[in-house]
Amino acid sequence: MTNVADGSKIFEDWVTILTTLPSVPLPPNSQRPPFETERLIIRHPIEEDLEALHELRTQPEVMINTRRALVDDDLEFTRGRLTPFLTPGDANTFNFTICLREAGDNRLIGIGGVYSLSSVFGWPEIGYMFSKHHWGKGYATEFVRGFLHLYSQLPRPEKPIPLRVARASLPADLAAKAGPGVKEKGDEAANEPAALAATVTPDTVVVEEILTALITDENLVSQGVSRKNGLEKVFKFQEDDSRYPGTGIQIVVNFLQHFPTRKTQQAVEA
Repeated sequence: MTNVADGSKIFEDWVTILTTLPSVPLPPNSQRPPFETERLIIRHPIEEDLEALHELRTQPEVMINTRRALVDDDLEFTRGRLTPFLTPGDANTFNFTICLREAGDNRLIGIGGVYSLSSVFGWPEIGYMFSKHHWGKGYATEFVRGFLHLYSQLPRPEKPIPLRVARASLPADLAAKAGPGVKEKGDEAANEPAALAATVTPDTVVVEEILTALITDENLVSQGVSRKNGLEKVFKFQEDDSRYPGTGIQIVVNFLQHFPTRKTQQAVEA
């Protein structure tokens, strides 16, 4: 994987494909019981997580690895980042609070999951963050393993549904067969099920469902976590570094993929 693609070109070619995705609305938080791993409790977010989440999101060492790259401005800004994961936002998000079983206090030490079923490349994207005080203990690897199991168990429609994705995210053979694309993904209305269904033709390709991850080239720890959980690194691309807006400085990002509906080797068994 020596070539680094131009990010501006990657996002200029969008195609409609057919695939599976978790059915929406997603199961509400009230139907998401806590999931325990060896050392963690993975539970749905609650309003009482706000202060601990703010503490997490005001650690520069944590936020430097996010797309925002900056700490939160104040508590209300953090509230805006928590609210989408509470009811009724949980209908379209699958994010979890991460706590330590040993502590027994239900206090947030991290948060992670899928914040949108249609992210940067059109596919769902997994992400997480942990307090710097809990780095280097293998918690991220343990969380991702548990989360991938939970995500794979979500209900899905019996038949593939239309989805608009960046052509670059597709396997090479299917990308070539996907037919003419559009230059922009389009607004929310253009990506509604009915609008997308109108773009389906007899030649529309069927693609195995993908869960994506985007990790900067310098974030070797998260790359290692992904590798241990079976995420495949597919390609690299460059984009403007949000830490230095307006400077033209660019950063290299890795595009990784996971196939959540494959039954042969679920990550929870790793």
